[in-house]
Amino acid sequence: MEGKTMVKLSHVVAFLLLASLFQPLTARDLVFEVSDEIDVLRFPMAKENQVKTLDDVSKPFFCPGKQSWPELVGKPAETAKKIIEKENPIAKVQFLFPGMVKPLNYVCGRVFVVVNWKLIVQITPTMG
Repeated sequence: MEGKTMVKLSHVVAFLLLASLFQPLTARDLVFEVSDEIDVLRFPMAKENQVKTLDDVSKPFFCPGKQSWPELVGKPAETAKKIIEKENPIAKVQFLFPGMVKPLNYVCGRVFVVVNWKLIVQITPTMG
């Protein structure tokens, strides 16, 4: 009986390991992304003889204001938050501490600031 339990457990572990290798389909993977926080999006139309690629379409062209703040790396978290909110009034700052996972969906107006335990910005804050 104990052998069957170990086999079942090994199957579960193998399944979980395999499942972790695959990425789920998220809104980020779609050509046009829509968030709950956005009521209407106006997508630019391609002009005549201008080809739109998926890379061009997936860029956050519909969010107004500054998109990233590389100059804030190494600064205190509260200072970074004030600067981001001053430079982009629609920005809502969210801090990510070590071990926290950044969501994969893109939300216009959301800015992630990755900080260490001393509240110092570690990675360039970006919109999303």
